[in-house]
Amino acid sequence: MSVEAATGMSGGMSADTELWTVLAPVREDRDRMGRILDRLDQTEDLVERADLASELVRAASRYEDTLERSVEPDMDLQDDWARDRDDLRRVMTVIHQRTMHVDPRNVYAPDPQGFEDALEEVADRLRARLADEDRQLAAFIGGLSAAQRKQLAGKVATAARHASERPRPPRTAVGRMVANAHVKLDHTLEDVSHPQHPGAGTVKG
Repeated sequence: MSVEAATGMSGGMSADTELWTVLAPVREDRDRMGRILDRLDQTEDLVERADLASELVRAASRYEDTLERSVEPDMDLQDDWARDRDDLRRVMTVIHQRTMHVDPRNVYAPDPQGFEDALEEVADRLRARLADEDRQLAAFIGGLSAAQRKQLAGKVATAARHASERPRPPRTAVGRMVANAHVKLDHTLEDVSHPQHPGAGTVKG
């Protein structure tokens, strides 16, 4: 069944167009996650996988934090939606802790299988969650009026500007700004010591 049929829409903008008009500020992160997940299916190079893992967690953290604070307060969601995100954040935190302040060449060294297991779980959970989010968000946004969609788009834009790059986001905008500064500093230092990013460089666009 098409998204349009599932949401009862006919004529006018398609559900996908309406969805990404409202979610335009996080479209880049959404597309980036898809490219990273696809690349993870293709490469076995451990340095590249470590780099991709770090980039995946940063993009997913920004995306989930934005949705949680802007769109979901107006949606009628089940408790398992929040539990599912909490499970995703739990395992993304493992990746975040293993990649922060660590050169991608050294990420796998302490516990290769443990890191790979965590990365595979993140990828599996994220694929399932993104598919469910796309469906539920399209249905919700497709049922809004033009004025409501415009208002919601403003909320998304505001939330995206302060989105956290950590799996467990700070509660305040100031906290997000400080935490993100630490993440960006860490990546800057990585660039100095190891300027090549074999993972991130393959999924730009």
